[in-house]
Amino acid sequence: MNRRDFLKSATLAAAAGAVFGKGAVLKAAETPGRKLEGPILNFNPQMQYRPMGRTGVNVSALGFGLLRLPMLADGKTVDSDQSVAMIRRAIEGGVNYIDTGRVYLGGQSETVAGKALKGEWRNRVYVTSKAPWWIMETPEDFEKLFDESRRAIGTDVIDFYHIHMVMHRGWKEKVIPFQLIDRIMKLKEQKKIRFAGFSFHDRLQLFKEVVESAPWDFCLIQHNYLDYEYEAGCLGPKYAAVNGMGLAVMKPVRTGFLANLPPSMRAALRSTGIEKPDTEWALDYLWDIPEVSVAVSGMGSMADVEANLRYASKAKPDMLTPDERKALGAAIRAFRETPGHIDCTGCYQCIPCPQNVAVGYIFAYVYNNYLVHRDKKRALFDYTVSMSPIQRGAPASACVNCGECLAKCPQKLRIPELLQRVRNDLGF
Repeated sequence: MNRRDFLKSATLAAAAGAVFGKGAVLKAAETPGRKLEGPILNFNPQMQYRPMGRTGVNVSALGFGLLRLPMLADGKTVDSDQSVAMIRRAIEGGVNYIDTGRVYLGGQSETVAGKALKGEWRNRVYVTSKAPWWIMETPEDFEKLFDESRRAIGTDVIDFYHIHMVMHRGWKEKVIPFQLIDRIMKLKEQKKIRFAGFSFHDRLQLFKEVVESAPWDFCLIQHNYLDYEYEAGCLGPKYAAVNGMGLAVMKPVRTGFLANLPPSMRAALRSTGIEKPDTEWALDYLWDIPEVSVAVSGMGSMADVEANLRYASKAKPDMLTPDERKALGAAIRAFRETPGHIDCTGCYQCIPCPQNVAVGYIFAYVYNNYLVHRDKKRALFDYTVSMSPIQRGAPASACVNCGECLAKCPQKLRIPELLQRVRNDLGF
């Protein structure tokens, strides 16, 4: 089914007007040159918008992810004033998708979102949040965490609500036993949320299982031009779309790596004579994919906001030229040809590990990044800060050389030996 088949413009426009107030919604049909149907919330002619699957709403091509906000000098406290100004500037620029989570920045992310969205600002955006299964001790904690999110954000209704970070452990240990799918669908029936979905960090096989388990409205996956095989990979967007789901993509710049490329990759991108900032290359790759509804970008400064708004003004499906695709391929090859590169795709076939070592994350996401920059401090940040403890698992030093992973690896990597190399080079 075509994505536009999911859109019912007249009904949705009326519903959106009732929810968000008069003047907040512009019919796409009134906008020359746009092929979207239904309402566009917080319309700005300098922003591009895309359909969000069966939800029937249109979201800005650029979303604001509130996980990497600027911090005060103590490194622990969010700079609330600066963050609020950044969020509101993004909204003024046409962004209508604000992404936060209950555990982001120790709860500060939702609180800052609440400050930024006070008053009429809330009426101009779709706000998201997430229920973290790993801190739930009882099934009822799901509703408790949801209410905490609503209070922190200062909203009665959360537009897009996720079961956070679905992965093999959470799926088997909490999502299924605690009946979290039934619980999130009940919130939708009660009109406490508008749309139900999940964020995902695991292999494609599990992604398909999760997608097929419920009539989800949307999902959030990690994807970028380096990680075309990692987790749900390049097939994830297509599988979500054919199941009618809207698709948000996180980590478009790979936690900052693709925003500050090593010389070899930057030279590869320029080899065809095309000049773009590193971040624009990464975002354009995602916007080129028709199935991607919104690229959720963490922004740490007003300069980041202004730059991303400029890039988003040109965001369109199938926007890349053949030469640009060739340049991206050259950059990928330059990354993979780095001396010492571990040919791990992050397929997660080697998990679960008896010692809970997150092999794919350590190899594909931390160590290979380290090899191109040779920056231990940055590598330790990638390992200890960029991902939550539940996702990153145990360090390389936890490997006891049991060998269970060896037969599972499609790449035939000598995983215990490589983990020892990581431990020797990075010390964890």
